[in-house]
Amino acid sequence: MRKALLWLVGAAMAANGIYMLGDPAAWYLAVPGVVHTGPFNPHFVRDIGCAYLVTGAALIWFARDPRARGAALAGGAFLALHALVHLGDVASGHEAVRQLISDLPAVFVPPALALWLAWPRPMFGRRLVMLKWLIRRRLAAFEREYGYDAAYMYDILDADTGAAMSFNKFQAMARYRRDVPAEALMAAGITATMHEDCGPCTQLGVTMAERGGVDPKQIRAVATGDERAMSETTRLGYRFAKATLAHAPEADELREEIERRWGKRAVVSLAFTIASGRVYPTVKYALGHGKTCQRLTVGGTVTPVLREAA
Repeated sequence: MRKALLWLVGAAMAANGIYMLGDPAAWYLAVPGVVHTGPFNPHFVRDIGCAYLVTGAALIWFARDPRARGAALAGGAFLALHALVHLGDVASGHEAVRQLISDLPAVFVPPALALWLAWPRPMFGRRLVMLKWLIRRRLAAFEREYGYDAAYMYDILDADTGAAMSFNKFQAMARYRRDVPAEALMAAGITATMHEDCGPCTQLGVTMAERGGVDPKQIRAVATGDERAMSETTRLGYRFAKATLAHAPEADELREEIERRWGKRAVVSLAFTIASGRVYPTVKYALGHGKTCQRLTVGGTVTPVLREAA
């Protein structure tokens, strides 16, 4: 229904703009009350026609793509300001009060509809309940799949559904992995997570890496800080993460080596992995769910973890 109204209002505004641009004289004579506003000026009529055409296009664009809300609001603002000009003319005595009645369908209804249709709406009622239910189901499925306690995510959801959705948007950054070997990503991610000292998050990273096909020996080497047991690829990701977290100057040389081997997108991927590896445990600790990383299960074997090795 809303899309249909957007199309209707947008098409009407665009058609009016085309009429003003194509035949300003005919438009001037055809629209009731216009002849009483002043002498005919074709250039001025065409100027306003451009605004109407753009407004109509913005509303139609928003009907097709929700990301065009800003353009639709700008178009609605033009229509609303135009209506205020008419009210100002009546208040100053330049236009008769009865003219407002004839202006109602063409001047006052369109901005009211456009702004009502384009204005952001908070989620409420049954839609909000359904959304929270769906998010809870996804969290429960995630917990079962990875044996992970997502209590802190439930806390976020209970506090504010919008906050939970915002946190989900951040996860899109964490999933960006382009042109970089899985071993290097694993090394960077686990190193960053251990830096924040959160055992469950680190264990989740270990489990995901194992399911992604990474050799458990490489994972264990990163968890214990044993560079001699690391492959060259793992060592590069590990050292880059360590240098980045320490803001050490050797990060520059390591970054150049990563770009030389795998390209700029690999550097971005590792940067996102390091950043996201720190966010999860930080949020957990802030919400009272953080736990110290003391031991991990890698390849079915319990592996003690030294804090200093991370």
